[in-house]
Amino acid sequence: MKSADGTVIPEIRELRLDEYDELAVLMEIAFKDSIEEDRLDVDELRKLMKKINSPVYKVLLRFLGIRTEFYIADVENTIASGIQLDIKKDEIYVSNIMTHPNHRRQGLARELLHLSFRRAGELGARRVRLDARADNASAVNLYTSEGFETTYHTGRFELDSVIDCIQSTSSDLTIREVNKISGSNIELMLDDCFPTAHLESIGRDKFLKQYSPSRALRFFARKLGGQLIHTYAFYREGDETPRGIIQTSQSKFEPRISISSPILFEGDNDLLLRVMPKILEIETGYRGITTASITCSMHRADAISKIERLGFKKVREGVSMTKRL
Repeated sequence: MKSADGTVIPEIRELRLDEYDELAVLMEIAFKDSIEEDRLDVDELRKLMKKINSPVYKVLLRFLGIRTEFYIADVENTIASGIQLDIKKDEIYVSNIMTHPNHRRQGLARELLHLSFRRAGELGARRVRLDARADNASAVNLYTSEGFETTYHTGRFELDSVIDCIQSTSSDLTIREVNKISGSNIELMLDDCFPTAHLESIGRDKFLKQYSPSRALRFFARKLGGQLIHTYAFYREGDETPRGIIQTSQSKFEPRISISSPILFEGDNDLLLRVMPKILEIETGYRGITTASITCSMHRADAISKIERLGFKKVREGVSMTKRL
């Protein structure tokens, strides 16, 4: 579509079922550096995108209170930019926003962000959230200009050889897989591990539910993306309550053991040196994967020092941002 002066006007619309391959190609081009850095399996990502939008999985997602929508900026019958919205009860999470290099700096990403705000208004959502690489200044500046505030600053650390880690350390801690997190001590640990703004933007109860998803959600994640999610609690001998919680995941499209930011009191960070190798040993047994990554809040200097002692090296930093509506 063109204006009276000949300027091309993008058409902002929902993605059609026959366009998922084209969107997957755009994702591969737009996120080329990150895909290569994370060694993601592009073919598995394509399969996942198609599954998410198949009628059967849409019904299952809605049963779990989740809805995913894809929108694009169509420029002369070409997908120039795209956005993925994961819609929950009171928020929209922008999990992917991408623009082809040939169409950047044309305001397309901003248009798609505005669409996310409109969808939030239509659905009664109270906030829009997203994550970005901290070194992507243009993206962070765009989000800031649209009213997003940074609530969480993380580092991603990677371990190339799980085997070296698990052979070097033993532990006298008891480790148990758990399906539910409860207890006031866990609530108190959150304040040591995460900024208040981050917990408020998500909600403390919701955060804990995400950290230990329901059996139904675990089952669905396994069927949809071959994702294995485990939550481990670790105890000292004689303790009735856990000294900390660690969540792990493995998926078909990311061939590594992914570890979420550990939950434990700041004064117990030394326990990471004993519990992490044991958890990695358990996780290696599922699929034989021997590389791992972990995220951690950058304000946790002491915890990061323990993670690095285990052989993890920082590869990049990220920010979580929230716009309240």
